[in-house]
Amino acid sequence: MARENIEIHPNKIFTKTLASGVDFLGWVHFPGHRVLRTATKWRMLKRIRKSPTSGTLNSYLGLMKWGNTYKLRTELLAKKIVS
Repeated sequence: MARENIEIHPNKIFTKTLASGVDFLGWVHFPGHRVLRTATKWRMLKRIRKSPTSGTLNSYLGLMKWGNTYKLRTELLAKKIVS
C-alpha cells in the first residue's frame, strides 16, 4: 500500500542549533555537558521544601549526579535551600 500524498506539517517540524541544547527527560543536553531543566529544578525544590525527608533528598541527589549540578547539590546539602 503506497502512500503518495504524505506531507510534513510545517508547524510541527523545527530546526535548532546544537549549541542551544536538546531538551530530554528533565535535562538540557549539550555536546559537553548537561544541565537540569529550569522547570525540573523548581519542581524538585518545591517537593523538597514540602517533604524534607532524607528519602526525598537522596532521591533528588541521585538524579542530580547525572549532570552538572555541583552548585545546586552543595546548596542543598549546606541547608541553604532546605529549611
